[in-house]
Amino acid sequence: MVMIFEKKLERNDIEHRMRLPSDSNWEELPSAGATLDVKDQDNNTWNFNYSKSAGKSYLGGKGWNDFLKSQDIIAGNKISLYKTDDFYTIKVKK
Repeated sequence: MVMIFEKKLERNDIEHRMRLPSDSNWEELPSAGATLDVKDQDNNTWNFNYSKSAGKSYLGGKGWNDFLKSQDIIAGNKISLYKTDDFYTIKVKK
């Protein structure tokens, strides 16, 4: 399992879309415009939109919003995104 990033979420990450940290492991991400299939700690699968705008990269979309609500994630929580051979995994630390 390869770590792509770890981030302490800010209010804007919750209210809109999450900006990926500049030190993310970019080689492990697909091209912008792709949908990431991400499994959470309960083995649920979520679809996050991966996009770039003005030189910054984001995760967002309906899947991201649904994930945040289902996990009761708030600003200050920390998330980590990993990639295995077959899928992405997200972990939440509250």
